[in-house]
Amino acid sequence: MYCVPRIRRLHPPRRRQKAARLVSIVVRQKRSLQMTSIVVWPNFELDRCPSMWVVGDTRVSFANGSLILEDAAKILGLPLVCREPDQSGFFSRAYFEHSFGYCFAGSTLMGQNSYLSLVPLLSNLVSANRYVPSMSDVANFALKYIRKTFDEYKERVGPSAMFEAAIFGWCRVNNQLEIWHFRPELQNDVYEISLASHVDPQFKDFLYLGDEKQEVERLLRNAFDEIAAPGRPPERSPRRVVDELIADRGRASIGGDQQLAIANQFGFQPYMLLRPRVVGQPQAYMSYLGMELNHENNTVGQAVVGGPGMA
Repeated sequence: MYCVPRIRRLHPPRRRQKAARLVSIVVRQKRSLQMTSIVVWPNFELDRCPSMWVVGDTRVSFANGSLILEDAAKILGLPLVCREPDQSGFFSRAYFEHSFGYCFAGSTLMGQNSYLSLVPLLSNLVSANRYVPSMSDVANFALKYIRKTFDEYKERVGPSAMFEAAIFGWCRVNNQLEIWHFRPELQNDVYEISLASHVDPQFKDFLYLGDEKQEVERLLRNAFDEIAAPGRPPERSPRRVVDELIADRGRASIGGDQQLAIANQFGFQPYMLLRPRVVGQPQAYMSYLGMELNHENNTVGQAVVGGPGMA
């Protein structure tokens, strides 16, 4: 079950009037905001390696529905690196390395800037006593940063700042799957970022970020309840739901292609998609963010872009 801690008002008195005016703007315009469609859920197909799966679309659009990008990355790996002093006393020896998943919906600038700001900080932690941060430590650290940048950005751009994000994966301290959800909530007439936790999720649990929450969450629950069939395991049903949303041309804010990743005890791993060149035929190609990976764009010097793929 999600638990939301009490949120403290961050606005000083001289900014409260301006913040209150912003709330009325956001409430009036919130329905017109264009977001995305991302699902995070636990998968237990491998008994000894439970994992968090995440799937989303790749479209970014303006609030009026006009297209900006069809190949936007909204699911990213968040590294965690801790270092201790070496023999010379410099914090250069890594004693712990791990990675979680990060995803966002809503304002692309808020979502990407928050991520890009956190990466160099979380990949440069130091400790003289080899402290290993839990996912709770990471999420609460991220909350401090996201709150500050959201408070400043929303006063400049109003409803365009609205977004939500999640950090998910395997916590090596608690030895369990965890999801930490950042979202704006109305607190004392001011929108502020809150943090909700979902620890040790079970089969059929999921977190949805994006548009049309009630409708999409209903589709996800129904998909999990379907009877298993060859090629249609219920454990992977969110992928089918998101694929159908992407294919629905009536949804202006959801589209592009599917982005897929898995986070487990070994860290975060993005997945390529195996797409058939002709439906029903065996020949296939590797795709990432809707782009075919071939000899023209998958080589780095004499190295080749690798990684796992999934049909």
